[in-house]
Amino acid sequence: MATADEYAAWIVQNSAKRGTPEFDTVAQAYQLAKSEETTAVTQQQIVRPPQEPSIGQQIIGAGETALTLGTGAIGGTLGTIAGTGVGLAQQILSGQFGTPEAANAVEQAAAKGAQALTYQPRTQAGQEQVQAVGQVLSNVLPPVLPVIASPGMALQAARTATPIMQATAQRGTAATQQVARATGQAIARPVQAATTAVRETLGMEAPAAPVTATGARTAAGAAAPTAGARVSVGAAASPLELQRSAEAEMAGLRLSEGEVKRDQGLLAFEKEKAKTPGFQDPFLERQQENNRATLGKLNQVLDDTGAETGDYANTGIKVVDILMAGWKLEKQKTNALYTKFRESQEAQIQVDTTPVLEFLNSQARGVSGITGVPDTARQNAVNLGIAQMDEGGRLTAVPGTTLGQLEEFRQSVSAIGVANPNDKRLATTIKRTIDEVGDPIGGEMTKSMRAQRKRQAVKYEDRAIVARLLLEKKGMSDAQTPIEDVFRKTILSARPSEIQHIKRVLSTIPDQEGQQAWKELQGATVRHFLEKSESGIGSDNLPVISGAKLDKAIREFDQNGKLDQVMGVAAAEQIRNLNQVLKYIQSTPPLTNINNSGTARTVAALLAESAAMGLVSGIPLPVVQGMKLLRDNVADRRIKARITKALNYKPNTSQP
Repeated sequence: MATADEYAAWIVQNSAKRGTPEFDTVAQAYQLAKSEETTAVTQQQIVRPPQEPSIGQQIIGAGETALTLGTGAIGGTLGTIAGTGVGLAQQILSGQFGTPEAANAVEQAAAKGAQALTYQPRTQAGQEQVQAVGQVLSNVLPPVLPVIASPGMALQAARTATPIMQATAQRGTAATQQVARATGQAIARPVQAATTAVRETLGMEAPAAPVTATGARTAAGAAAPTAGARVSVGAAASPLELQRSAEAEMAGLRLSEGEVKRDQGLLAFEKEKAKTPGFQDPFLERQQENNRATLGKLNQVLDDTGAETGDYANTGIKVVDILMAGWKLEKQKTNALYTKFRESQEAQIQVDTTPVLEFLNSQARGVSGITGVPDTARQNAVNLGIAQMDEGGRLTAVPGTTLGQLEEFRQSVSAIGVANPNDKRLATTIKRTIDEVGDPIGGEMTKSMRAQRKRQAVKYEDRAIVARLLLEKKGMSDAQTPIEDVFRKTILSARPSEIQHIKRVLSTIPDQEGQQAWKELQGATVRHFLEKSESGIGSDNLPVISGAKLDKAIREFDQNGKLDQVMGVAAAEQIRNLNQVLKYIQSTPPLTNINNSGTARTVAALLAESAAMGLVSGIPLPVVQGMKLLRDNVADRRIKARITKALNYKPNTSQP
C-alpha cells in the first residue's frame, strides 16, 4: 500500500485531473493513509509532565488572590460575626447553649459564615498564591482575614465575637435569628455580585451545572455525552485543502489554517495579527522558517543539477570551451575522411565541370559589394586548374578534371567569406551545383566524406545559437558573443528550438564534457531565479525571497515550456510547486478586509468602556482599568492560542 507522501505527490503532479473519479479515489486514499499515520503517532505519544503555570495563568491567579484578600478583609470578618450570631441563636433555641458541644457548633458556624462571604480561588495558580499569602499573613496580622490565614484564626475570631453575640442573644431568640439572617443576606448579595463581575472580567468559565443520575445536566448546563459516543473532530478537509497541504509538504513549507483553507476571515485575522505588536513573534518565526525552507529548496534544486561554476562568466567559459572542443573534434573527423578520399581511387575519377562553370558564367561580374562570391569562385576555378578564362571573361572546362580537384574547388567555395544573405545564398547554390555533378559518380568514400562534412556544419556552423559562440567578429579577435552573455543568449532569450539544438549538440560531445556544460546552464537558470526573487536581507541575515518576484521570473522564463526543456520535468515541477505554495502564503483572495492600523480605535474603545463601566457599577476608574487590563491579558492569551492553532493547523484526513 502506498504512503500518504506518495499519494500527495500524485495529487500535486496530477492536479489537472481534479474532478475525475481517478483523482477523487486517490484523494480518499490519501485521507485514509494520513489518518492511519496520525493514529499511529498518537498511540506512541507519552503523557507530558505537569507544566508550570503560564504568564496568563499567573495573572489570573494574582487576580483571584487580590479578590480573596479584598472579600476576606470585609466580607470574611462580617461573615464571621454573622455566623457566630446564627450559631448562638441555633444553640439557644436547641437548649444546648453553654455546653462544650454548643461552643464547637458556634465556632463551626462562624467559620462557615466567613467562607460564605470570602471568594475562594478556582484555578490552581490562584490557590497556590492564596496559600502562600495566608502563610505569611498568619505570622504578622491579627485575625481579620479568618479564611485566608489559618483555621485557628477563624476560631479565634469566632471566640472574640462570642460575648457580643451572647448579649444580643439574651434579648431574644427571634430577634437574634432575624438579625443574623438579614446581616448574612445583606453582605452576601454585593460580595456575590462582585465575585461574579470579577470572574466575568477574568474570562473564567462558569461553575458546571449539576449532573443528574442519567448523565444529563440541568437546564443551566449542556447535556453530557453518553459513554462510548463518538466525539466530532471537525469536518473532513476538501480535496483542494488536501492538495494545498500536500504541495506545501513537498516544498518543505508550512501553511497556516487560513492559507490552507483560503478563507477570507481566517486570512484577515492572521494578516492583521502579524502586524499587531505583541502577536508578531510567531508570524515572524514562521516567515523566517518558510524563507529558510524556500532558500533550501532552491539551493537543493541547484545542487541537484551538478553545476560546478558559481557565476555567469565562468558558466560562459565552460560552455564555450566545451563547444570549441566538440567543434575541433568534428573537424578532425572531417579532415581525416578528406585525406583518405584524396588517397583513394575515387579521387582520380574524371568529371565534367561544365554545369558548374555555366552557372558561374550566368552571374554578373565586377560589381562591388554584389558579385564578390561569384567573382572569387571563378578565380579559384582557374587557380585550381579546373577551368580556363577566355578574353571575354567566360569560363571553359579543362579536360581531365578529376573528382578530387572538384572537391578541392568545393572547399574553396566554403571558405569564401559571406557578408550578407545574398552572398550566402550564392555560395550555397554553387556548392549544390558541384554536388549534383560529383555525387552521382562518387562511391562510398565520397558519401561518407560528404555526410561527415554535413554533420559538422549542421552542429556547429549553420545554426546561429552555436556559431555565434564559436566565431569571432569580422576583422577582430573578439567573440561574437561575450563570455558573460552566453547564458542570456543561449537560454534566457533563446527560442525553444534553439535551446533544443544546443542541448543536442552538447549531448554528442564525448567524455561527459558536453553533459557537464548543460548542467552549468541548468545551474545558471536556478541562480537566475534566486537573484530575481531576492528582496533584501532578513533579520537572520539571509536573503528574503519574494513570492511575487519569483512568480514573475518563472512566468517570464517558462514560455512555451522552456522550464521543462531546460531543467527537466522533475526539477521543473519542484520549482513550479514551490512557486504555487509561496502564492498561498504571500497572497490573499479578493475582498479580504485587513485592518492594518486599529491602535487609535482600540484606545478610544478602552477609555469609553472604562468610563461606562465605572458609571454603571460605581467602581473607581483605576479599579475598572485594572480589571480591564486583566481581561485583556486573558483575551491576549486566547488570541495567542488561536494563533498557535492556526500556525500548526493540519487538514482533517479522517473519513466522514
